[in-house]
Amino acid sequence: MQRDSIYKSNIRYIVVFVLLVIYESISSIYPYLTPLFGVAFYYILSNINKRDNLFIVFLSFLYLLIFEVDKGFIPFSFMIFFIFYYFFIYDRVEHFFVEKNYKIFFHVFIGYVGYYIVNVVLKYLFNQDISVFDYKYFLYIVTDFLILVVL
Repeated sequence: MQRDSIYKSNIRYIVVFVLLVIYESISSIYPYLTPLFGVAFYYILSNINKRDNLFIVFLSFLYLLIFEVDKGFIPFSFMIFFIFYYFFIYDRVEHFFVEKNYKIFFHVFIGYVGYYIVNVVLKYLFNQDISVFDYKYFLYIVTDFLILVVL
């Protein structure tokens, strides 16, 4: 009887997911650790059209839901941002930039800025306090970009 390699890879993805959730909770304690939002966002964008990697996409969406709840964002606001970004902006970026590193940087940058704008609009509509887009976000953008270039 042989084991299927899909089960081994899924177990590996689940272990990585659990480690990322632990890391994300640690990043709540230490605000200069990047929450890896840009990395998860780019992995969703790069794997959404691949039928074999839908489990990675599901785990990435779940990680970003945990990110939203932990960081005080409106739950499922990432889904609103992602749907808008994927259907209206993604193809234009993919055709505009030829170099992969430029695509990565633009996706990460617009991911953070666009997600922040969606949350500002939703928090305004729900009459909640609006957080400030400060220098930590730029640190997160650069760090996530460097992580994605290395990966």
